[in-house]
Amino acid sequence: MPPLVWQDRSREVLRALESALDPIGPDREPPAMLLVSLDSFNWVTYNLGLTEGDRIVAEVLRTLSEAVGQHGLAAQLDRDEFAVLLPNATVAQARRLAGAIQRGVRNIDSGVSGPILSVSIGVRGAEAGQAANTVIREAGVALDAAKAEGRGLVKVFEPFMLHALQIHRTIISDLTDAIRGGRIGVAYQPIVDLHSGRIEGVEVLARWTHPALGSVRPDEFIPLAEDLGVAGELDRHVLATALGQLKAWQESLDLPDSFTVSVNITPAELQHFEFIEQVRHALDDAGVEPRHLTLELTEASFVAGDDVDAYSLHGLRKLGVGLDIDDFGTGYSSISYLRRLPVTRAKIDRSLLGNLVEDVGQRRFLNAVVNLVTACGLSAVIEGIETAEQAEILRRLGATLGQGYYFSRPLPADAMTELLVSGLPSAVVR
Repeated sequence: MPPLVWQDRSREVLRALESALDPIGPDREPPAMLLVSLDSFNWVTYNLGLTEGDRIVAEVLRTLSEAVGQHGLAAQLDRDEFAVLLPNATVAQARRLAGAIQRGVRNIDSGVSGPILSVSIGVRGAEAGQAANTVIREAGVALDAAKAEGRGLVKVFEPFMLHALQIHRTIISDLTDAIRGGRIGVAYQPIVDLHSGRIEGVEVLARWTHPALGSVRPDEFIPLAEDLGVAGELDRHVLATALGQLKAWQESLDLPDSFTVSVNITPAELQHFEFIEQVRHALDDAGVEPRHLTLELTEASFVAGDDVDAYSLHGLRKLGVGLDIDDFGTGYSSISYLRRLPVTRAKIDRSLLGNLVEDVGQRRFLNAVVNLVTACGLSAVIEGIETAEQAEILRRLGATLGQGYYFSRPLPADAMTELLVSGLPSAVVR
């Protein structure tokens, strides 16, 4: 099948919306606009090919046309973006149509190895006197809000979204300068031996305080750094800062010889052959031995990576750097990859704690996870410990290392230095 040529029908949609808006009388509802974005389209075209991508796009457009029927217009605006116009509909009716569209798209066959398809949808119910361009723009704002919260969501436009969009744009425009200007800070959260109470290391976490907006959450600016192509620069800045601080601690404090700093790394960095050398240079510049550095990567980095990723992972281990699986248990966990890949430690995600104190079944489950990790020759770090009861149960289950607010929130360097000097409060240590 030859590749399809998509047609930008935005002018047609604009004219149809203008016609539906003029006039809006008391005897009918105003029009509603839905903007629809196909999630994971880049994955489809990259992994399944352009021809398969064209087929799926055609199926999505057919699904939209069937959903709207004779009561409106469905049109393709961009390679993976569509518009649906209902000339006479309430917002509730538009939402119901959005639900029908989502169900229809999920039923599209994306291939044996493809993902379950989904769409994000922004809805705007027009108001009397509104210009067509404004209706479309505000439907786009609602779509941006849906995509910002994940995949497969429907959002109806609300005025506050305009303010949120402006904040989002401000963050985007200032983030690159903040990274390149060294204005991203770090915080340190201790990793604790659950039996002795000794601090065995720290995880280093990026922090950004915007001059006008104040503190920006990491889960907001780190994905944006990836989208903007500056996540590698952020990683290198945090790594250099962390190693410099570690060297200062080593020279001034009596740290255990096993003490490490753990730094989160963007998975895309593994695709760069020079990444190993960048880590080596950072260690040399700081005067830190590789065994005192641990790099944290998500499960997907270990499981779904290609040959280049595997090359980088094995190269880092040969360098002497430790490798942590972050958020273990939330995605692709399997025995085979724990044994196969050069992992040194698994950080068991806080979601696996569940109702640990009251649920015997949850304790058995977590005990099995810890035993699995240990049987594979790895250390386990339990994340998200928040109470003394949780810490005590984990000790009895044989867990060795823990991290969480029960021991300490992430701290700036000076406060972390004080904690390393004084140790954890006696009430925290068994």
